[in-house]
Order: sequence, then structure tokens, then C-alpha cells
Amino acid sequence: MSELRASFVGRDRERAALDACAARARSGRPELVLVDGPPGVGKTALVRGALTGFRVLAASGDPLESSFPYGFAQQWLHDEPAGDPVEVGARLLGALTSSPEPVALVADDAQWADLPSVQALAFALRRLHTGAALVVVVTRDEPPDGLRRLLRDATRLSLTGLSEDELGELAAHVCPVPLGPAALARLRAHTGGSPLHAEALLRQAPEVLADPMGFLPAPRGYAMDVQDRLSALDEKTRALVRAASALGGECPLWQAERLAGTPDAILLLDEAVAAGLLVHRLGGGELLVAFPDPLTRAAVYEGLRPCERARLHLDAAAICPDPVDRLRHRISALSRADDAFAQEVAAFAREQGAAGNWEVAADHLERAARLTASAPGRGVLRAEAVHALLLAGQPGRAAELAREPNAHQGARAFAAGIVAEACGDVERARGLLDLAWRHREPALAGPIATALARLSLSGGHWAEGHRWASRASGAGAGFVRMVALFAVGQRDEVLHAPLPDPAVASPADLDLLTGRAAVRLWTGDAAGALTDLRGASGEVAGALRCLAEVRTGAWDEALTHATGTWTAPFTAAAQAMVHAARGEVGKARTLLSGRGTVGEPARAFLDTVAAFADQVERGTPNAEISPHTGFGSSARLSLSAFWPGLGEGDARAQLRPRDAAQVTALFEEGLRSPDPFERARAEFAFGAHLRRSGRRTEAAAHLRAACDGFGKLGALPFLERSTQELAACGRSNDALTAQENTVAGLVVAGLTNKEIARRMALSVKTIEYHLSNVFAKLGVSSRTALVALLVRGQPRRA
Repeated sequence: MSELRASFVGRDRERAALDACAARARSGRPELVLVDGPPGVGKTALVRGALTGFRVLAASGDPLESSFPYGFAQQWLHDEPAGDPVEVGARLLGALTSSPEPVALVADDAQWADLPSVQALAFALRRLHTGAALVVVVTRDEPPDGLRRLLRDATRLSLTGLSEDELGELAAHVCPVPLGPAALARLRAHTGGSPLHAEALLRQAPEVLADPMGFLPAPRGYAMDVQDRLSALDEKTRALVRAASALGGECPLWQAERLAGTPDAILLLDEAVAAGLLVHRLGGGELLVAFPDPLTRAAVYEGLRPCERARLHLDAAAICPDPVDRLRHRISALSRADDAFAQEVAAFAREQGAAGNWEVAADHLERAARLTASAPGRGVLRAEAVHALLLAGQPGRAAELAREPNAHQGARAFAAGIVAEACGDVERARGLLDLAWRHREPALAGPIATALARLSLSGGHWAEGHRWASRASGAGAGFVRMVALFAVGQRDEVLHAPLPDPAVASPADLDLLTGRAAVRLWTGDAAGALTDLRGASGEVAGALRCLAEVRTGAWDEALTHATGTWTAPFTAAAQAMVHAARGEVGKARTLLSGRGTVGEPARAFLDTVAAFADQVERGTPNAEISPHTGFGSSARLSLSAFWPGLGEGDARAQLRPRDAAQVTALFEEGLRSPDPFERARAEFAFGAHLRRSGRRTEAAAHLRAACDGFGKLGALPFLERSTQELAACGRSNDALTAQENTVAGLVVAGLTNKEIARRMALSVKTIEYHLSNVFAKLGVSSRTALVALLVRGQPRRA
């Protein structure tokens, strides 16, 4: 029952498909099913769960019996089959069709089936046309040669490893220790998602899984099998395999050779490969060796005696050219705390962080904490590791580490505070970071001030943010310093800062460039912001890049960005604006919902885009939206900086200054906007104004430009409104261009947009754009209406 429960976690689609086949078989329609997947993935248990109500004829293969004639058929028929495969096949066919109850024939581990049994089964299957029969072939990869053609039309279910979420569901059933996302990720990487191995480890060593730095063993049964294969090898080959296990992942053969002290290791490699203990490949001009999977390496490594393991790691540190690997081996050789070495590891971690290698930095800070004898010292290093994990984009693992015991009050508050900020709990983050500052450790003062500056600025408290930014240091300090200077009015100092080209900038310079990119974006220079962001990584840079791409019309690229943690409201609002502008209001609302407590600018940002989505949904996408909705008069970092023209198009059209030249100048200012969406809205507003003034020819030119701009962006509600306005100018019968004529003709021929795109070697979005122009020019609103019009005569071409 345990095996069944584990295997069925996350198998809903496969179970439904197999149950449907079983139901059809029970109703009198024979069904053939092929189930494949790696060992331990749950194939057998999946099949067993679908056999209720069947009389089961089951056979399973074994590599030692694959040469015995009729080994499978004997299990199916429960006697010693005699005769040739045709005679045995006829008996199988009779067993499948003559029973008064439904029959299920199962061939498990069919890759080891003997040839006469395969031939007999093939004979029976070719003649199985009626009867309540279900035939299931279970194999690790492809079925035996004699069955491949017959199974070509079978229902095929290919099982893969469980996902992290599915492993979490499994863990909830069998593991007494709650596991977080990081532990589940480690479990999946270690077992490949195999439910058999994952369940074994969940029962065997749950406390190690919960420890992000703990060594993950192999399941006991698996480890015994690996050790049996290892013990059967020649002594020198065993030494080579053990050395490879100490080296860890993939390594050059020469390193394993030197560590094992076995000259001519290439002559030993074939034996290790044949035993399924090593694999090899060529890479970078040298022969590389590795284990087939992490479990095999763990089983070999676990079998090393402690003194042998320490010796191998110390020797490996002497021969590995990579400093990260050298340090890892020195750490693995230790069996007790060592404060001096812990400081060396911590110093290396900080160097890696300064170079932007935050994941490496986090790993080594955690290791340094474990090597530290002092409890408060361990706490400070763990807090630094939490900070590094957040900078590496691993909030789940950071949250798990922040929950570990920490004897340093200030470090504990700092770790919890930055995790709270990453989770969007601004109020709690502020309280914890204030506490961290009062009980600060000197090594954490700069990062605490950086976090407080970030919170103050995101909450609209400019002067306070500037004060904290002056104390900030470390990662993110350059960003908050630039933003704070702009917030207190020192714009030129930021925009004209002598910073290097992003291609050659250091991580600290990239931090400053990211801050300047934010200021460029807020001052309307989205293209300049993208230039500054070249080469910049991290959550802030990603959010700013998303905003800048929206402002420059690269909407599809903007939608590819992850929403991040504390920057999530800004990224989500930007992407929601794109969805709303394209008429996908449901997607926009999903992005805008559930944001919890956020700062004033972020909340106003979200609220303004929500109002924009409301107006699109009501069918008034060009109605005025105040760009300062929800902002105070001093809000310098407002939505108007991101989209200064959002909603202002019709506002311009509604102005009635005494001097007509002022109207024209106002519209022309909008037409010069670098933002394609704002520019298209200005074209629409100017065209609508001119049409109402009776200047239809001039109005049509601007409205066509609006249609063109909205079409390229895929802003369909705006395109439809502009098309209606153009039709009101009497310009709905304009000639089609050559490409528009081709698109229209293919629509008449019955092709879909995807088929037309393939035929014309264009993108689907381009076809949609051309088709929207066709609709506008011919005054139709659907494909049906277009076909009805064109079958009466093609429009003239331009």
C-alpha cells in the first residue's frame, strides 16, 4: 500500500488515461497500453491500481532468465508451454477471449522478455479483435523488437520523476518532519523525482533532507546493490570509483587517477562503466567521468571510512585547480569546528559576493557558520547567508535558513526582516530591521541601512530614505544611493555621474548603473535605462528592465520577466497594463490581485493600472485616467514617470484653449513621445480632435498612424476604437497593401492565422496586425463579414 500511495502522487493524467482504457476493455473492446519510464518511477504500481475487476495474467522479466524459452508465457499460462510460438500464441489468445470475466495480461519489465514469449504474444495480439481484454506492456525504455510495430498504435504512458510539488505531497504522507521548498528541490535533484527512492529517503533520513547543508545518502537497498557491484570490481578499479566519489560531480579522469594513485586509469574505466558505476564523455578536450546519477555517487561515498574520506578530500584539495573546489574539499576533510578556518571560508564567501556570485557566497557562508564555535558568530554568518540567498534569487531557501536558531539578536532580526521584505510584509520588515539596527553587528550595519533605505524609498519617504542611503554599503547600496539623490532633487548629479560602460563595469558599478537606470526611466528616458541595464542582473534590474521594455514598446519581452519579491508590485503592474491594453483584462486582474501590504508608490501604481483595466473592460479604453491617481503632490516616483501619457489622450482632445495653435502644440508634443503606446494614443486623440473640427483628411492620417501603432503592440481595444474613429472619417474603403491583400485572400481560402503566418513566413502577431488593418479599411469586424464582402469582388490594391 505504501508503494501504491507513493507512485500515485501526481499521476492524475496517467491514471485517468489508464482507467479509460480499462473501462473500454471491460465493455468488450480490447485495449493495448504501453507504460515506460526509468526504474523506480512507479510503473508497476500504476498498472496494479487499474486492474480492479479483471482476472490478471501477470509476468515479470528478470535479466538472468531472459534466455529461458517461454519464461514469460509460463507465468501467464501457469504451466510449461510446449510447441512453437504459434501454438503458444493461440493458447494466449484463448486465455484472453474465452474467459467469462474481463482479462488483463501484464508484461512487466518486458525489456527482459524471452524471444519465444514475445513471438507468441505478438501472434495473439495480431488476432485480438474482440473480447474484454486489456494488455499492458511495461518497460524501461522501448518494448522488445517483436512488439514495437504492434505497440505503435497503443496508448503510451511515459512516466517521469515527480515534481517538487508532487514530492511535497508525498512527504506530507510519509515524513514526520515538515520540508520546505529548498529541501524538496534537493530531494528531487538527488533522486530524479523517483517516488520509490524519494519515499525511502523520506522514511530513512528526513532530518538530513531538512538540513540544507547535510549529506544526502542513498536509500539502504539501493546502497547495498551499489556496494555489491563495487566489491566485485578489481581493487584498482574500486579505488578509482571511490576517488571519483570524493571529487563529487563530473571530473577529469586524470584527477580521479591521481587521487586514486592508479596509473593508466583509462584501462580500468571500462570495468567501472560495465558495472553501471561510472559514465564518461569527452568535454573541453579531455575525458570526463561521472556517476550515472547522484544516488550511485552517494552510495559509494557513504561507504568510505571516515579516515579514508578525510584523506581523499585533503589530497583532492592539493590537485584541484579550481579555488572553489579546493576550499570545498578542505571543508569536507574537517570533522570539528575551526574558527580560524571558518574566517578564511567567510572571507572567500564575501569575495564571491562582491563579484556577484551570490549562490557560491551563500553556500560558503553557511559552511563557515558550521565551522564556527561561537553561537553568536554562527548567527551573524547565517544572517549573511540569508542575505546572499535573497540576492541569488532563492527566497525559499533563505526563509528556511532564517528560521534556524540564531543566538545573535541583531543578526536574527536582520535575516527575518529581509525575508519579510521579500515576502511583501513591509510593516513587519520595517519593525524587524529597526530592531536589527539597534542591535547591529558592525559587519551587518551597511546591509541593514541599505534595506531600510529601500523600504523608506519604496514607501515614499524620500528624506528618510536619503539618510539611510548615506549609511548604506554592500549589494544594493549604489542603487538606493542614486534613487535617494534623485528623490531629494539632485537629478543632474545622478544623470551625469561618470560611470563606465556596462560591458566593462564591476558589480559595484553595475549597482550604480541600475540606480541611474531607474532615474532615467523616471525622467522618461526608457531607452537610456535599457542601455544602463545591459549586463545588470538581479531582481531590481529585472523589474526596471520590464518597465523600460513596456515604455519602449517591447511588450512581449516585458511579459517574460518573473515578478520577483519586493519589486513584484511594479513588475506585476507593468505586465498587467500590457495585458489590459491588449484586452486581456482577466490576466491583468490576476496579476494585480493578492499583493498585500505595499508602499504608497507601489499601491498607487497598482491602483492606477487597475483603474485602467476597469476602463478597458467597460469599453472606454481611451477615456481619461489621471496619471497621479493615488499620489500625493510630492510623489516624484509616480506612475506618470513610467507612463506620463497614460489616459491623457482624450484629455488633450477635450481641451478648448482660445488659441488653436496651443492645441496643435500640445498634441504635437505627445506625438514626439518615445513611448509607442503614448504616441499612438496621442495620434488617436489628435485625429479625433481634427475630425470633430471637420478636418477629416488630416484626421485620417493621424488615425491611421494610431491604428498602426496599436496594431504593432497588439492593443486590440485601442485599435478597435481607432478603427471606428477612422471609419467615421469616411476612410473605411481605403486600398489594401500587397501584404494585406494576401492575408485577406488567405482568410477567404479558409486558413487560420497560424497557417497564414507559416505560409507567409511571418509571426502570428504580424498576421493579426495586417488583418486588423484589413478590417479597418474594409469596414468589417469579423472574418465572416470579410469573407462575405470579398467573395463579391476583391478590393483594389495600393
